[in-house]
Amino acid sequence: MADTGTDDEADTGGNDAAAGQAAQVEDMLDRSHSSRSNLSSAIDDAVRCEANGVETIEEITRSRKSQLAAAEALDTGALPSGEEVKESLVEALDASYRADAAFLSWARRYQDRGCTGAVARDRDYRRGLAHSKSAQAAKARFAELWRPIAETYSLTAWTADDI
Repeated sequence: MADTGTDDEADTGGNDAAAGQAAQVEDMLDRSHSSRSNLSSAIDDAVRCEANGVETIEEITRSRKSQLAAAEALDTGALPSGEEVKESLVEALDASYRADAAFLSWARRYQDRGCTGAVARDRDYRRGLAHSKSAQAAKARFAELWRPIAETYSLTAWTADDI
């Protein structure tokens, strides 16, 4: 019986789809990394009562909300464990967004009060820390799922701290 090549074509098509989906996830991670790297300095600026701290946290929060919406729309069906990958990424970005929003609420109120009061005891600041902890756990789960995909497609093997 002659080989028509249909199976090979289907495999190649599947690999192309998976490679494209992996590249889209990689792009999402790159954008998320940029948001994360700016948050700590923005919080420090807000603690020092610098207006740009609040503005930067606002920008990060908007960006993270956009990233979350984009992650929810990702198609990961061709990737190994694609649904788990997407679920953990969405969970991580959602918790990160909630943390950013809580830090933003704190920073606005802190500056509105003339930058007085104990930062660590503020309810929104503590809520931001709690959401950050949840985000870190989801990011660790995602990173574990992502590593073999990244290796397969020569992409960045992101760690939880990088996302």
